[in-house]
Amino acid sequence: MSVNPIGGLLDALQVLFYISSIFGVIPYSLWAFAKRQVLQLSIFGNVWVTCSLVVYTTLYHVATTNYVKNDWGSQKTLTNAIGIFIIYMEPMMMATDMVAGMMNQKRLTQCFDRIARVDNHLFSEGIVLNNLRVRRTSIVLLLLMLFFEAIITGYSFAVFENEFTLWSMIWFITTIPTALNSVCRIWYVMLVSAIRQRFNAMNAHMNASALGILSYKEQFVGEYDADITEIPLDYLEKEIFTVYTQRRKQLAATPPKKPTAKIIAVKPFQEKQPESPPTKPIVPTRNSAIHPWPETAGLGPAQEYLPSDLRQKLKIEQRLDNKLILICRTHDELCEIGKVINRMYSVQMLVAMAHGFVAITAQFYFLYCGLTGQEVPILFRSAEVIVLSLTYISYTALKCIVPIFVCWKTRTDSQRTGIEMHYLANVVDECHCYEVVNHLSLKLLNHHLNFSACGFFDLDMTTLYAITGAITSYLIILIQFNLAAIQKSSSNSTVASNSTALSVIEGVVTTAITTYVSN
Repeated sequence: MSVNPIGGLLDALQVLFYISSIFGVIPYSLWAFAKRQVLQLSIFGNVWVTCSLVVYTTLYHVATTNYVKNDWGSQKTLTNAIGIFIIYMEPMMMATDMVAGMMNQKRLTQCFDRIARVDNHLFSEGIVLNNLRVRRTSIVLLLLMLFFEAIITGYSFAVFENEFTLWSMIWFITTIPTALNSVCRIWYVMLVSAIRQRFNAMNAHMNASALGILSYKEQFVGEYDADITEIPLDYLEKEIFTVYTQRRKQLAATPPKKPTAKIIAVKPFQEKQPESPPTKPIVPTRNSAIHPWPETAGLGPAQEYLPSDLRQKLKIEQRLDNKLILICRTHDELCEIGKVINRMYSVQMLVAMAHGFVAITAQFYFLYCGLTGQEVPILFRSAEVIVLSLTYISYTALKCIVPIFVCWKTRTDSQRTGIEMHYLANVVDECHCYEVVNHLSLKLLNHHLNFSACGFFDLDMTTLYAITGAITSYLIILIQFNLAAIQKSSSNSTVASNSTALSVIEGVVTTAITTYVSN
């Protein structure tokens, strides 16, 4: 079997694997991966993930308690409850990711094996995948995570920590849960992006083949048949009309076959002629009927279907059918792999979207409170610094937007395969190709790929629009309640001041009347 020289997907994600394995995100053998570049189940890896989860959660609780100190009772009960819920959702997300990683470790190994088989099938058909782009994307996302975590944690420590001691450095422990959550989101994004890359490779290959055949027809064959192009037809009508026209022509032009006896031709013996001196080969000019293939190098992958002698009529016939069938089967395999990935990460994405919605709404509201000079709870003290608050909002929003965008684009590219296949059939314009593509189109319609969060909502741009609208609506409601509370408190203070002034005036009047009567 052919081997892709560019390298596999697992090799492209080795930086992400090493970071995840060291910090206990995935429970695979680090030694086996370093030696043989394989995912191997490991008992020590599962123990390491479990111990890491317990240690990180305990240290996070200690760091949060040290940060809040004795200010738990200084706020209202509801405010404290909301703050505690949002703060402790981060270790809960980390626990969900780690436990799901241990439960799905066999599925993840099977996904990488199936993707490797798909790559080999595509490479055998001339569709080469460059996984270096996946490696660059994973490294860029890791650097972005490090950038945001360094700004949020370092800035918070420098602004809000009064005493710089060795014990106060425990505040940096709070970075670990959010960073590990981001690493798990990167794994999900990279797996879905790998599926999308293979869809795009197949679509681009079919599009390049169609453009090459179309360019060949325009340069060397000339115009299409008059009985087809002279009739103004739409795309689907032209497809159906071409099929039936070619069938009718084929039946009319092909006479019924008669059984004939097989005749073996025997040539008379000929003596070996003396070798003639070598003659100078005739170099074809630009106006020759036969052009060498270097002059048609711009035809791309369509060269394997085109005749070497340009005097022959272009007839692709059955040479393209096997590749289209392979692409259809590969499309189905990629959709199945995408469904497995969706089942592996559906719970994590549901928790991540819930955390993103609640955290962004609360951060925006307390940012408004800080800008208006109102009191901000101790757990949301970062909202008092506008740069820190906007950085946190952007970081949380990116962890929701990037997975949604990648899932939406992957589903869109999977649906585009049928369009590219029909475009190729329209360019080839042969009866058999139309029949094969129409048959494969029915199969592609059943290859439905969709990413969702446990079935509650789909991960596409409509969900992003709905979350944005919900954040805006709840933010307006919270601001209105805040304004109503401010107006109520100001009216109560006004009534209290008026009653005090009236009592003072009554006291002065009473004193004056008493003095007048006594005199």
